[in-house]
Amino acid sequence: MTIRSLLATWALAWGVLQAAEKVVGGPVAVNVGPRRATITWVVETSDAKLGKAPDKLDKSAPVLRFQKVTFTGLEAGTTYYYDVLGRPEGQGRFKTPPVGQAPFQFVAFGDTRSRHDVHKRVVKAIIQAAPDFVLHTGDLVADGEDTALWTVFFSIEKELLNKAAFFPVPGNHERGSRLYYDAFDQRLPYYSFDWGSAHFTLLNTDLRNVSPSQAVREAFWNEQWRWLEADLAAAQKADLRFAVMHHPMITAVRSRQKATDAVSPLMSVFEKYKVHAVFAGHDHNYQRHVKNGVQYIVTGGGGAPLYPVDAPIPGVTQKVESVDNLVKVKVEGGKAVLEAVRPDGSLIERFQAPWTSPARKAGR
Repeated sequence: MTIRSLLATWALAWGVLQAAEKVVGGPVAVNVGPRRATITWVVETSDAKLGKAPDKLDKSAPVLRFQKVTFTGLEAGTTYYYDVLGRPEGQGRFKTPPVGQAPFQFVAFGDTRSRHDVHKRVVKAIIQAAPDFVLHTGDLVADGEDTALWTVFFSIEKELLNKAAFFPVPGNHERGSRLYYDAFDQRLPYYSFDWGSAHFTLLNTDLRNVSPSQAVREAFWNEQWRWLEADLAAAQKADLRFAVMHHPMITAVRSRQKATDAVSPLMSVFEKYKVHAVFAGHDHNYQRHVKNGVQYIVTGGGGAPLYPVDAPIPGVTQKVESVDNLVKVKVEGGKAVLEAVRPDGSLIERFQAPWTSPARKAGR
């Protein structure tokens, strides 16, 4: 066989391979900073089958490959357009964080793991809000180990993810899966970033899936706690400090209140370092509570079945509603205006950060 025929055969085989593969996730901009950003995307390479007999392979799952590219030397406060595949499905855009007190907007939402029709409506509402980036409070999918569920997630979120940077935290339904970390190039289960004059701290509260060992879980929690204190201590010059986690520290869902004991000790850290608002999910509804000047927002209404809010906490709970929701945030001049809305755009409530008590507003 000649060199020419070998090349032709190789080109044909490569073409067949490329035709069999398809992009099923992203592209999406992650780990976006003022000088660098990473674009990730997910490719389905084949379809694996399983069954109880060779002629009864009735279960199937896509085989996924995760790809990424990192760009450096970027300019702050700039919109960048990308093409990672050389064709329309690989195109998108994102913004880098601005400097100083330049205005920006973001959206927080979570628990998109089921009721995909609701998830679609929530994503449509977020796209209409045109955020610079989005925060996801966890439980992206029902089972993070199931590759088929990730293709569903990405198919619903595609139009959003190629327009805004994405900053997620893991929920318990991600089950500690490497698929989550590979899809979003998350090297650590907790991290932080700055956007304009605001600082964002994102935590992993899914201790159950860290390790089957209690000792390992405790070591992880202690290390994350130390990191959290150092991170917030270094961010005291930021105009606003936000935290994101999956499990809420305060909830008005009676059947879930005992479960907050595992994470509620973090409240002392948030108070000490003057965190202005904490976003969480896990409870599928909308809630806002205020304790010692910190606002605790539960936005777990991205698609998962709704939970009742049947136990508001006197003097702490400000607003609760068992409803699908998202939270839009506009930051300008060192202050934030937050709007909790339903997927149809109707307002649940509007409030501000830093929080001002009604007594102070009235001048008392």
